[in-house]
Amino acid sequence: MNISIRLEEEKDFKIVEYMTREAFWDLYKPGCDEHLVLHKIRKVPVFVKELDFVACDEDTIVGNIIY
Repeated sequence: MNISIRLEEEKDFKIVEYMTREAFWDLYKPGCDEHLVLHKIRKVPVFVKELDFVACDEDTIVGNIIY
């Protein structure tokens, strides 16, 4: 495993939102909305895209963090 960290790009948005939804989805507890927060936060004028990172294993996104 070779993990690298880079800035998130617009082409990554859907992948990261899907990954986030899958990570927080719970059949027994409704309300999984973390992926929607990601979608909305990127549209806020004060969003700092230089603080939005993805972790990749080779070319596959395996993580995301926004500061």
